[in-house]
Amino acid sequence: MSTAIDSGGAGGGIHRILAHLSSPNGNNSPRTAENSRDIEINVTTPTTTTTTTTTTEEEERTTWIRGFYRLDRIFSGSLVHLLYRLVDIVLLFIGLTANGLQCSRSDRLAITSICLLIFYFLDLTIIFLTFIRNLRPQYSLLTEAEKNERLQYVTFFRGFLTFFKLFPLCAGTAYSFPSSLSANTDCELLRFCLGVVCLSSWLFILIPPAKPVLPVRRSLIIECILLIFVLTINCTYFGTVATAMINIESSSCIYNSPEDFYSKAPLKSYAFVGLILFGCTTGLHIINLVINQIYFRSNRGRHIYSYYYALQYILSYFAAIVVIYYISIGGLFLFQPRSGQTCQSDAPNLYRVLLIWEWIRLLSPLIIIPLLLLTCCLGVCFGILLTYCLPASVTVPILDLLRVR
Repeated sequence: MSTAIDSGGAGGGIHRILAHLSSPNGNNSPRTAENSRDIEINVTTPTTTTTTTTTTEEEERTTWIRGFYRLDRIFSGSLVHLLYRLVDIVLLFIGLTANGLQCSRSDRLAITSICLLIFYFLDLTIIFLTFIRNLRPQYSLLTEAEKNERLQYVTFFRGFLTFFKLFPLCAGTAYSFPSSLSANTDCELLRFCLGVVCLSSWLFILIPPAKPVLPVRRSLIIECILLIFVLTINCTYFGTVATAMINIESSSCIYNSPEDFYSKAPLKSYAFVGLILFGCTTGLHIINLVINQIYFRSNRGRHIYSYYYALQYILSYFAAIVVIYYISIGGLFLFQPRSGQTCQSDAPNLYRVLLIWEWIRLLSPLIIIPLLLLTCCLGVCFGILLTYCLPASVTVPILDLLRVR
C-alpha cells in the first residue's frame, strides 16, 4: 500500500487534483501528470489573455482621465479653476490700468479690485509653490495617503483664503450694481470689469466647473428624451430672441466700438452672439449623443472614441467659460445701473425677452439644487418605507434598480 501511495509522489497527487478540477464533468477519471499539466495550461491561458485584453482596453479608455487627476493633484486641485482665475486677473488689470489716472486709486471700486487681485495672487502663489514642490523626486516616493494628506492641507489653506475673498466679492457686487449711474464716468470701465468678475465668481460657486469623466452609458430612449428637453429649451430661446431682434436698427442696440461695453448696452449685438453661442453648444450636444451611441455599440476602434471624449471635455470646458462670462456681461447690460440704457426704450420687446432669459439662467441653479436635495430625501424615505413594508428579497432588487436608474 505504501508503494501505491508513493508511486505518484507529491506531484502526482497535485496533478490528480488539478485534473479533477479541470474536468468539464467533474468526474474522477484517472489522468497522467502530463495530461493534467496540459489541461492546466489550456485552462489558464485564455483567461489570462482575456484579462490582459480587458485591462489594456480599460487603461486606454481611462489613461487621459487618470493623467488629468494626477496633474490636478500636482496643481493642488485647482486645474479646472486655473483659467478662470487668469481671466479674472486680466479683467481686473484692464479695469485698473485702461483709464490711466482718471479713476482715482482711492475710489471704492479701485480698492475692491486691488483687494481681489491680492487674494488671486496669493492663491496663484500657493498653487505655484505647491507645483514646484510636487515636481521634486521625493514626491514620487510618497504613498497615496501621504499625497492625499498634503493635498488636503493645501486645499484647506486655499479654502481659508477663499472664505475671506467673499468679503471684497460682496462689496464689489454691491458697488457694481448701485441704484443709478454716477455723474462721473471716469470709473465706468473699472465698474464693468469688476462687475463681470463678481458675477462670474458667484456663478462658479453655483455652477462649479465639471471634471472629466468617462461617458455614461444610456439607452437610446433616455438620450432622445434628454435631447428633446435641450432642443425644446434652446429652440424656445432661439425663437423668442430672433423674433424680438427683427427690424431693430437703432445704433444704441448695436455694438460699434469698445466703449459701448461700459458706456451703453448694445442688446442686439449681445443677443446675436447668444444665438451663435447656444447654437454651437446645441450642435455639440447632438454630436456627443451620436458619438456616445456609436461608442457603446461598436466593438472596434473604441480607443479612438476615448480620445474624442478628451477633446469633448476640452471643448465643453472652454464653452462653459464663454457661457459664464457671457451671462455675466448680460447681467451688467440688463440690470442696474444700466438696465438696457437707451436700447430699452428703442427696443423694449428685445430688452424684456433678454431680461426674462437672464433671470432664468441665474435662478435655474438655485431651483435645481433644492429639487435634487428633495429628490434624494424622497428616495431615502421611499427606501425606508420599502424596508419596513416588504421582505428583503423584494426590497433589495427594487432599491438596486432605483440606484442604477
